[in-house]
Amino acid sequence: MLEKKTIREQMLAARRALTPAQAAEKSAAIGASVTALPEFAAATAVLTYVASKDNEVDTRPLIARLLEASRPVLVPATLGKGRMVWSRLESMEELSPAAFGVLEPRAECRRDMPPPSGSVVLVPGLAFTESGWRIGYGGGYFDRFLAEFAGTRIAVAYALQLVPEMPVEAHDMPMHILVTESRVYRCPAAG
Repeated sequence: MLEKKTIREQMLAARRALTPAQAAEKSAAIGASVTALPEFAAATAVLTYVASKDNEVDTRPLIARLLEASRPVLVPATLGKGRMVWSRLESMEELSPAAFGVLEPRAECRRDMPPPSGSVVLVPGLAFTESGWRIGYGGGYFDRFLAEFAGTRIAVAYALQLVPEMPVEAHDMPMHILVTESRVYRCPAAG
């Protein structure tokens, strides 16, 4: 079995190899599948990362549609040392690059709040298994949050990010649902 570091390097290279058109097309298909999920439709709020680097699945069109529909959207703001809080977003113009080039609300636009009960979270990552395990970027931000989050965990990834197996550690939290451009997986690891 490959080490997490090796898997991260391979997946990052594969994602970076996508053309902008390929990434946009795949991201649009993933976004359409996410919005069709009953868990997503019923959510009181949507917690989501804001895609900003290395051909991540682009969440920005989905965020814009949610804001237009006046659905509550919370995005992460980092506090350092692997910690983040969620801030209610009201406009895409409130975002600017922060640590690691990640788009976050500017300080004057922050509306920090705990995730409402009944929320779903869209989770980024570099690699996933069909059973729901995830390898992130290595900072532990999402792992720490997911350990305390009671809502539905929805991973969004390109099919090329799927791996047959990966090392799983005690702090790893499995996803409930994994959405790629070609399929939706209900993940058994989450129980």
